[in-house]
Amino acid sequence: MADGVRVTFAPSGAEALVVGGETLLEAARIAGVILPAPCGGRGACGRCAVILESGKLAEASNTEIRALARAGADSGRFRLACMARVEGSVTVRPAVSPERHHGVGGGITGRADRVTAGIDLGTTSVGALLVDPSAARTLGSARVSNRQSSFGADVLSRVAAAMAGSAHELQEAAVSSVLEALESAAAESGFAIADASIERVALAGNTAMVSLIVGASVDGLASHPFRHELDGVRVVANGPLGEALPGTEIIVVPPVAAFVGGDLVAGLIAEGLAEGSSNVIYMDLGTNAEIAAVARDFIAATSASAGPAFEGWGITCGGLSGAGGVVRFAADEETGLHPMTDSGSPTHLTGSGLISVLALLHRLGHLRADGALISEGPAHSRFFEAQGVLAVSLAPDPLDRSLFVTQLDVRQVQSAKAAVRVATKRVFQESGIIVSNLSDVVVTGAFGGALDPADLLTLGVLPSQASECVRLAADAALKGAAGIALDPSMIDIAAGLAGRVRHVDLAAGDTFAEEFLAATPFEPYEL
Repeated sequence: MADGVRVTFAPSGAEALVVGGETLLEAARIAGVILPAPCGGRGACGRCAVILESGKLAEASNTEIRALARAGADSGRFRLACMARVEGSVTVRPAVSPERHHGVGGGITGRADRVTAGIDLGTTSVGALLVDPSAARTLGSARVSNRQSSFGADVLSRVAAAMAGSAHELQEAAVSSVLEALESAAAESGFAIADASIERVALAGNTAMVSLIVGASVDGLASHPFRHELDGVRVVANGPLGEALPGTEIIVVPPVAAFVGGDLVAGLIAEGLAEGSSNVIYMDLGTNAEIAAVARDFIAATSASAGPAFEGWGITCGGLSGAGGVVRFAADEETGLHPMTDSGSPTHLTGSGLISVLALLHRLGHLRADGALISEGPAHSRFFEAQGVLAVSLAPDPLDRSLFVTQLDVRQVQSAKAAVRVATKRVFQESGIIVSNLSDVVVTGAFGGALDPADLLTLGVLPSQASECVRLAADAALKGAAGIALDPSMIDIAAGLAGRVRHVDLAAGDTFAEEFLAATPFEPYEL
């Protein structure tokens, strides 16, 4: 976009090229600048305020002027990034929130003296996103394996381990994972966490993982009716996490229910759905998948135990994204498959790579709707037997057996997609949204940005009605947590949102098993 309009964010110097008429909020997203916008760009919250330092923006609308007034901001000095549109090259300065605007210093070059951080504490992986609070600029991000995995791959296994006497070990493993993620994120930007002052961390995650790290009992998560003990937990002042981050304010993003955590709350905030929206389905696809249906004045949400396959774990040749991680596949005329990575030679499958190859095998006729792998077809030379079941070589050389997917791996994905499909249908029905009015299907998770929506539709993970309105949002929960750490007053928005969401209990009633079986085929489905 060489002829685009340049938007510069002071004092960091972060830049974005956008089309004339685009909003500053979109430019911020491109530039890696965190501007909280929980109202979704409707001018209702006033938290994405910026100061225009040079250049020209379109005149403020009456709606924007009124929103600034409600936020106590001078419309002659501040503009709302969600509404202000660029007319030419501009330089703006994030205010974080106009009523709490504080002075800013110089830009960041390779290190930071002060940082805030968002943490996404998931069952399989832990993400960290570091932000320079003086400029709202992203410094670095990283995702590492959750060290609690040695106690089991799923939530209930870890709950059982905690109840059997391993709660302290699980807590220490979670703290170690958070520190590793923070250190990896800092290293990405060329500085060490030990050399920086972490002012504030916002911790979002599924309810069980957050309970374990803060030392809350998980006994209530073991049986129905499920309950948690995180009500009223806002700030962690002591315990292993506080000791590991001395002098750091640690904010806990409140959960919705026992298995619908603060990560859903943070993700809805990041995607501008905290104040309600019009007919949106939000899907966080991970080990503990969380699905929400968002209507204008009503949000219904539930969770489904999908297992770790969506995150690249629990499968034969799986792993997290990074060097060697296959993120997608393309058809190859000679061998049928061609693995692609973001960097390095292919060594393992990420969650998006697994979804991509199964969708491609389905299109090539090597994967039936019932989940059975079939060797006959264009990639016949790639099939072999591994672990006593049929397998498919995925390496560039069809005879290379170092990277492959097995029939057992396929069954893992089949189970995950069935659970997600049931959860999606349930919350959609609860929301009362009319199918023809569906406006957006937001897909996020550790692999959200690397997926091809067509693959999700082919395998029946997403409903057919989403074909024209899928929006990928990588790491929405992590970005939402980072926004709360940057502007801690947003924890009140998070708490209000968590209290408004209506929880749909998939365990209630006796039809889940029947619905699950009906949802197992790899084929398109409709809501």
